Amino acid sequence: MVQESFFGRTKLKRINKFFFINGFIGSLIFYYFVRKIQTYYEVDISIDGYGLAGAVWYGIGLGFVFGIKFIRVQEIIRYFKKK
Repeated sequence: MVQESFFGRTKLKRINKFFFINGFIGSLIFYYFVRKIQTYYEVDISIDGYGLAGAVWYGIGLGFVFGIKFIRVQEIIRYFKKK
């Protein structure tokens, strides 16, 4: 795909169709580890609502960004299709 611009022709980035899947997997991984740390330090989420909010913010929020940046589901699928 090529787009015309004022400065000349530029290539557009392909849209990643696994964008949300990569983010979801990253969110699950981070949420798991945040809850594991909270369990280790005995954070009771029924008493401390901020503990659960922290797990959601750091686990799901930052995990989504991590998943988008570093997890490549399409490469895993290609690997297993070859075998």
